[in-house]
Amino acid sequence: MAQELIQVDARKLPVRIVFVLVIVLAMVWSFYAFRWFFGNTMAEYFNTGQNNLQLAEIARLLSPNDPLTNWRLGQISQKRLPIDQSGSALAEYEKAASLSPNDYRYWMSLGVAREQAGEVDGGEQALRQAIALAPSYSYPHWYLGNLLLRRGRYDEGFTELRTAGESDPAELRGQYFNLMSQVYEHDVESLKRSVGPNAETRAEFALYLLTQHKRDEGLAIWETLNADERKANKEVGDSIVSKLVNDRHFRDAVVIWNQLAPTPAYRVEEGRITDGSFEELISYGPEVAFGWQVKNVPNMQIGIDPNLGYQGQRSLRLLFQVRTKLDAINVSQLIPVASDTTYDFEYFFKTSKLQSGGGALVVQVFDASNGGVLATSDSAPSGDSDWTRVSLTFKSAKNTEAVRLQLTRGQCGEDNLICPIFGTVWYDNFSLKRHN
Repeated sequence: MAQELIQVDARKLPVRIVFVLVIVLAMVWSFYAFRWFFGNTMAEYFNTGQNNLQLAEIARLLSPNDPLTNWRLGQISQKRLPIDQSGSALAEYEKAASLSPNDYRYWMSLGVAREQAGEVDGGEQALRQAIALAPSYSYPHWYLGNLLLRRGRYDEGFTELRTAGESDPAELRGQYFNLMSQVYEHDVESLKRSVGPNAETRAEFALYLLTQHKRDEGLAIWETLNADERKANKEVGDSIVSKLVNDRHFRDAVVIWNQLAPTPAYRVEEGRITDGSFEELISYGPEVAFGWQVKNVPNMQIGIDPNLGYQGQRSLRLLFQVRTKLDAINVSQLIPVASDTTYDFEYFFKTSKLQSGGGALVVQVFDASNGGVLATSDSAPSGDSDWTRVSLTFKSAKNTEAVRLQLTRGQCGEDNLICPIFGTVWYDNFSLKRHN
């Protein structure tokens, strides 16, 4: 279809006037658009950490009806100006929120500023508006929770803080725990109520309280978890066990360890050595708090011999090929015991071509509470020997909760730089029972 060409006669005065007006309007629009763009860009990208009040004022001057420039100026004013001039920051936040009423950031800043200016009710109202706009964001809940705490409305406040902590655990959960611990201190029921129903949060809070030396409160929080929740938070539970062991609260550690034991073979009993005959297929390492701790060292092999045992099929084998010096043997076990009780301790060993330049091999029992030696065996003889029984007796102290069984090599002496040891030793059938 043919198109008609419309011609405009630019020589006529009215046409020229229209053209001029269009150009002027375009220039004016461009000027204000540039001002808005430049002011918005300044507000968006300048470094607020430098608190440059003059730069923030220029950005707001260039774009006075941009909520971002007003908000930035309010932020800098709040940081830079003295408290008696807080009204200027509040005015900027008010304008930002009015210009963009659906942006939670402006309401959140307005709520904080209102409370600082003494307008607590208005601050709460603004923060609740921020939460309504962004219910999943952590900081509106965090600021509202703190405001409510300062008003003495603890249950409401901790509900908001809990929401914030669970939304951003890396940043806010620790602070939330700290506030609960300070406000309620030893009030266990209030702590239980405030920590809320989330199992992960309760497990983490239990560990936190233990690190703050509030053992009773921490254990009480842990006990609110059911069996499935404890297993789901096993990593935290293991940390609690480690904390209790390090603090020498061994009986409490045993209770939680048994709650988390993956199989009956890992469960611990008072006065019983875990897997004393090495027949159980369980782990030996630092993750098993009350099991064998076994770690290889240079020029020495420590492991299970699957084909040789005193009565069963397996035993613990130590193979030495040390030409210089070896003082430490990393084989031990932590064993819970009754206090003020006499025990009979027994084990069997076997040697093959054992030769030592000093520092005899012995088995020792230490008080886990203070490191005191309770019993020491005779040294393993050199050469070859068949299975030999060793029996020792020791008594726990009145405050003893656990002992540590340790395979040890005696010190070679500081001046003895060469203290070789060669050969193989097998250990089996470690047992403990109360003395009749």
